Amino acid sequence: MAKAAVEHGHRIGVLATLSTTLVPTVDLLRRQACDAGKDVAIDHELIEGAFQLLAGGDIEAHDAQIRQVLEELSQKVDVVVLAQASMARAVSGTAHRVPVLTSPVLGVENVKRRLEQR
Repeated sequence: MAKAAVEHGHRIGVLATLSTTLVPTVDLLRRQACDAGKDVAIDHELIEGAFQLLAGGDIEAHDAQIRQVLEELSQKVDVVVLAQASMARAVSGTAHRVPVLTSPVLGVENVKRRLEQR
């Protein structure tokens, strides 16, 4: 996911609902950009309270918060990375201004690609 994000552009957005995934995701993107010899700007947002909504069973409110912040962030970046797999459902099947990268989708695509190479 980090490699794909760096390949998509110089302005990368990261969304997370937990701070424990935000920092490692941003760090991973910076390392990937460095490895690729690319200068990137990373704009990150912690969506306060969204994870608590999900944990409490309010999936609709959780997803709505993610979509709202995604819409705002997508105005400023070339690509958005969702730091947690639990966020993917919120954006599945919706159109976006910029590519939105999620680990479930990219993970399945990677497995498929590897199986086809056999």
